[in-house]
Amino acid sequence: MRLMNGHSSSSHHGRGRARSWIDRLHPSPALSLLAGLLLTVTAHSDELPTADPLAGYVAEALASNAALKAQDFAVEAAAQGLAAARARRAPQLALNARYTVADGGRVTRIPTGDLVNPIYQTLNALTAGGANPTQFPTIGNTDINFLRRTEQDTRLTLSAPLYAPQISAQIGIRAAEFDGARAGREAFARTLVRDVKAAYFQLAQAQAGVEILDASVRTLAENRRVAEALLAAGKATRDRVLRAEAELLAVDQRLQAARSDERGARRYLNLLRNRDEAEPVTVAEAVSPAIDRVADGAAAAGARPELRDLDARISAADQATRLAGASFLPTLSLVADSGVQGTGYAIDRDSDVSTASLVLSWTLFDFGGRRAAESQARAQHQQLQALRDDLRRQLALAQLAADDQALTAERALLTAEARVAAAEEGFRIAENKRDAGQSSPIEFLDAERARTEARLGRVIACSALQIARAEQEYTRARFPLSTVVSSATP
Repeated sequence: MRLMNGHSSSSHHGRGRARSWIDRLHPSPALSLLAGLLLTVTAHSDELPTADPLAGYVAEALASNAALKAQDFAVEAAAQGLAAARARRAPQLALNARYTVADGGRVTRIPTGDLVNPIYQTLNALTAGGANPTQFPTIGNTDINFLRRTEQDTRLTLSAPLYAPQISAQIGIRAAEFDGARAGREAFARTLVRDVKAAYFQLAQAQAGVEILDASVRTLAENRRVAEALLAAGKATRDRVLRAEAELLAVDQRLQAARSDERGARRYLNLLRNRDEAEPVTVAEAVSPAIDRVADGAAAAGARPELRDLDARISAADQATRLAGASFLPTLSLVADSGVQGTGYAIDRDSDVSTASLVLSWTLFDFGGRRAAESQARAQHQQLQALRDDLRRQLALAQLAADDQALTAERALLTAEARVAAAEEGFRIAENKRDAGQSSPIEFLDAERARTEARLGRVIACSALQIARAEQEYTRARFPLSTVVSSATP
């Protein structure tokens, strides 16, 4: 487990020094939490207990974060869009029914009376004096309405594409959008994991800082009591009491600010977990490491979901180019109808109607619209390809920056450990000299302030290294997200 090749020995040495100094410190809640953070940074993951609140908080965030749920719905929408595009390949059956009641409209007049009445009149005149005279009536012309007063047309229509190259291209676009949505959700989930870990370690830092400052307040309160006792005994002047009081108030003010920072860190962590802002958060004394130390070298190509997202968008642009090219080709489909027609609903031979058609559609000229769409898709593809090349370089630089930050934080932690050791020893000496009346009040206060600052510096260094490792994990997409990114293609 190495951060960078060639630094394992210094890491082991730093871990040994951390444990030795922890064993020398007096036990207190602040030091216990500080020791936990220190062992978190320097110990191997196999040496730590399995209980890890951080892992639970990460799991809660991945399961409950509202923004991540929005990404889930985006993936679901893309999946359904892909399913709808694939369904266009299959035949479709539809029921179409129409019942019409008409009044008025165009009329067709047939001159039956004008044609037949002269004949009838002639026949009547010829037979008027005979034994059997005829009596043909006079009839009027016939008017036929173009729209029947009642009419129904009910049929089942089966349509099936026989040749439609545009459908394949549309399916390719929807499949690319689905892959892009999944990659986008994974990218958001990895960012969420990094933010949860950073918030957790910042909360741990704030809590440790509160305990350190609280211990400092107790120490300075005792120092003020000693100064007051010396003043009452006539062995000190009032300025010693005032100096002790001023130092106590200054640290108490820092303690109040640290408690405010702690509340803010807890609220932010609960926000990421989609929990009530006031819900308590547990920080273990020995938290599992953020990640194992990563090896040198960049991650495998395509490991980052951001790159896969852009790959999906490039694939969609390719399919858009295919779609624009397919618009130059014809489409052929089969349409078959079967149903009944008439003035009313009846199931008989006279009402049955069936048709079958082959429908060919071919756009021959559109004033360059299809050609422009094809050129637009090619330009978008080239734009996305250029963006991917730039993003790949940015991600590689981010990995190098995360490695440098982690190495710097590890070295800063070793320095902080040495600083704490020196400050603890200096405070012990100053405390003994004060109790023996061999030092000035300023010397003791300076020693106490140096010890407090050294302890806070070590807490900050521990938190910085943990956050740097979380950033390394993020830049290499190493956190296991199988339960988040796995999603069956429809």
